[in-house]
Amino acid sequence: MIENQASFSCSDLYVEFGPESLSNFSTDIACSGISIDTRTIRDGNAFVALVGEKSDGHDRVEESFERGALFAVVTKSWCSENKSICEKYPLVIVKDTSLALGLLGALHRSRFEIPIVAVAGSNGKTSTKEMAALVLSEKYNVLKTYKNFNNQLGVPLMLLALNERHEVALLEIGTNSPGEIEYLSGLVRPTHGIITNIGKEHLEKLIDLDGVEMEETSLFTFLLKQSGMAYINSDDKRLSKYKKILKKRITFGTGEEDSNLSAKIDYDENMFPTLEINMEGKHFFAKINSSGYTSAINALAAASIGFGLDLSVGEIKSGLEKFKPIAGDAYGRMLTIKVNDYTILNDCYNANPTSVENALDTLSKFKSDGKKIAVLGDMLELGENSVSEHLLIIKKALASSDKLFLIGNEFKSALNIFSKSKNSENIKYFSSREELTRELKPSIFPGDIILVKGSRGMKLESIVSNLL
Repeated sequence: MIENQASFSCSDLYVEFGPESLSNFSTDIACSGISIDTRTIRDGNAFVALVGEKSDGHDRVEESFERGALFAVVTKSWCSENKSICEKYPLVIVKDTSLALGLLGALHRSRFEIPIVAVAGSNGKTSTKEMAALVLSEKYNVLKTYKNFNNQLGVPLMLLALNERHEVALLEIGTNSPGEIEYLSGLVRPTHGIITNIGKEHLEKLIDLDGVEMEETSLFTFLLKQSGMAYINSDDKRLSKYKKILKKRITFGTGEEDSNLSAKIDYDENMFPTLEINMEGKHFFAKINSSGYTSAINALAAASIGFGLDLSVGEIKSGLEKFKPIAGDAYGRMLTIKVNDYTILNDCYNANPTSVENALDTLSKFKSDGKKIAVLGDMLELGENSVSEHLLIIKKALASSDKLFLIGNEFKSALNIFSKSKNSENIKYFSSREELTRELKPSIFPGDIILVKGSRGMKLESIVSNLL
């Protein structure tokens, strides 16, 4: 958990939440740090009691004070049922504690006048953020999003982590339903913003690509209203048209000569790209230590962020070449792993139709003396589009690989439809990760390349672990 020392006085709380929300307060109360976890509370912190799917922070309100909390943020409904506890402690009483956390984050953010870059988009947000952080760190002290703190709870916590040492903040903002990007943009109030791409994500609630575009480009709407700097991916057809709307912008891409930053891409035998970047007449090469086109365009996006914040060619090149793919707990984002005499493309951190298509495209371009095997797990949160999207991926995978190993109920349904009209002899479906691994291991021979890709909930990292 990332810690913070954000300070809020009684007068701050009075102004933000109103006098009727404060109970048992003395005028000299001033916290140092906001916590949502009693296990990490330090003396002088404030505790926000969040209500989750599996736990309720209100169950630990008294514990928070025993551990040194100065005050707690709780809901009105909880107070009405726990009057004896409420009479004992200083409390901020609100309708929704998660929204209160957002207000505290936004209030703390308002104390800083540094550049704040918001990173949105369907795919590549984390890799772009990590690359850009390395680039910007060549010149600035950077606060970057910690792990997956890019939602309605994580973003306020990142804002609370701002301190006087930071010169730039680089914050991911994610979504899985309409209105989230607008809400998070309002909290972050970015001075700069980038949308990596528009792809098939969270279709259960965003419905289709038009819905995704409307949601993600809420960031551009905010930047337009606030005269912020927008970074536009010219290679993305849906984003490229915003060049006509956003006058304060920096464009990047591989296919347009009029972009502020353009790149030619060459790949080595591991599909690691080398970018020849033209940055308004300044040319330089950068070798990227991650596979595929997506890695290349993420690097170009990071370079454009550096360009917009006045970094030199040398600083941008140095930062990009320091990047290494992120891995943790055996899962990764297009992490190339050499195992004896075969190769694993570990891209099982998460998946949606667009990211799976990109991964399969990278697999197809890999040079190999052996087979290309795609191990794919369900793409979750696709709603009514799920079976049709999984069916399209099966067809794409057969064109990109020699063998296809599938797992998950959505792929099972799609395969049942596919098998009625097409030959499925190169496809095998498995009901468990253990069953899949048992058959996969003896199928691998020298020179083979194995792509492992699926949504986070499929936990395909266990398959990768068993292949190492």
